Amino acid sequence: MIVSTTLTASNADIIGDALASVLQQVDRCIVIDTGANDDTVDVARRVAGDKLLLREFPWKNDFAAARNFALEAAAEAGATWAVTLDTDERLLFDRDFDLARVLARTPAQVCMVVDDVGSYSKERIVRLPAKVRWEGPTHECLMGRTAAGTLSLRGVRFHELPKDPAATRRKFERDVAILKRYTKQHAKQARWYYYLGASHKHLGEFAAAIDAFRTCAELRGWEEEGAWACYGAAECCCSLLRWPDAVQFCAAGLAIRPATAELAWLAGFAAYKAQRYDDAVAWSNVAIANGLFRGRGAQFERIGFRHPPGLYEGPFDVLHWAYKASGNEQAAAEALRDFERAKRARESAQST
Repeated sequence: MIVSTTLTASNADIIGDALASVLQQVDRCIVIDTGANDDTVDVARRVAGDKLLLREFPWKNDFAAARNFALEAAAEAGATWAVTLDTDERLLFDRDFDLARVLARTPAQVCMVVDDVGSYSKERIVRLPAKVRWEGPTHECLMGRTAAGTLSLRGVRFHELPKDPAATRRKFERDVAILKRYTKQHAKQARWYYYLGASHKHLGEFAAAIDAFRTCAELRGWEEEGAWACYGAAECCCSLLRWPDAVQFCAAGLAIRPATAELAWLAGFAAYKAQRYDDAVAWSNVAIANGLFRGRGAQFERIGFRHPPGLYEGPFDVLHWAYKASGNEQAAAEALRDFERAKRARESAQST
């Protein structure tokens, strides 16, 4: 049996569409009420009908605790798989996709689902009884997951509703406060510094973000995350017009995980802005070699972090402007043609 699990507070305006997006693929919909004071539960009941199972969990400012409760509730209901679905998410299934048939054939313990623009994946489907547990009060992750026991699921994506600017700022301010406390208690765990950096970055607090990202990379946790922490630090340096520092962070990230083509692309961009045009060309060619257009990027597994334009057309854009600034109009024109081809290739890949 497959169940969806959805944590909710007062989300009457969005929970219905979330449940509707998964209703035909699951046997039951478990809704975890963490303190709704509107008609959220009534909306869920109208949409899910007989498939609805309602449970209550008093909110404790701890997403991992709530998600672990949801896994336990799903197991108690007799489920063999739990599909995590937040109220601001919609699952998008390919035509004729049958989730039950796909899960019946996989030996995996956890299935990753990519977002609808291909920029990152989330752990969204867990085999029950769970051999993994959520950890962390925010930006929680599944601990105990192994590469061998993880499947990147094809045929389904998720879409996350955008938040308005005020709600977005409140979220990141909340996350900064939580993660500042949590990193003091877990000072050797790289993950929480990454998300502390990301929260500072979204608030425009670039210096604080750079410090947190640097700590994440130096702690040498998960290589993909450490490399992307360097990418985040480089982006912040670009926002501060610190172009040489951005290049240095990109180089440090490539030392952690050389397959991260976006780091080479961003280094090329920063070198161009610093008017180091030969370096911009060299970095861009590194990005192309490990990218997804005329490169060998497909041979490198990517679980989470990615910036699709940097894997496709971004390096050719840098080449175009670097060659133009150098007075090589012929090479600039060819790079511009390659930029258009690579962009079409990315758009085609993301539409399939």
